[in-house]
Amino acid sequence: MKNLSRLLITALLLALATGCASTKQFVPMPNQNKQVDADKVRIYVVRPTTIGAAVSMKVVDSGQFIGQTGPKSYLCWDRDPGMTVISSKAENKAKVSLEAEAGKVYYIQQHVRMGLLYARNKLTFLNDAEGRKIVSKCSPPK
Repeated sequence: MKNLSRLLITALLLALATGCASTKQFVPMPNQNKQVDADKVRIYVVRPTTIGAAVSMKVVDSGQFIGQTGPKSYLCWDRDPGMTVISSKAENKAKVSLEAEAGKVYYIQQHVRMGLLYARNKLTFLNDAEGRKIVSKCSPPK
């Protein structure tokens, strides 16, 4: 009986450790085949790696909850131009400031690293060519 309990606990812990984080987006996803409107800004946050696969990370645009990234995923949304702060929460809070210009597309990569108790993250900007390439290898939110 003792061995069966240990086996069940080990199996449960293994299942939890190998699960994948879900990706959700709570703002409308723009049509990916259509260019950004001339009076809007399109922002992508991409998480191209599988590091920290069991951890979802919240993404916020100037206080508006956009969604959660998971491994090999991206979030995409359109917004009004102007100053904004994109932040991402894990064990730490990473953020980047952006003076978003109308008609432009911005790509931000979410880098995931091991943390003390949880995954840590960092946000960096990508150029257009890098951004498009990485987005093509990732999945949109479900």
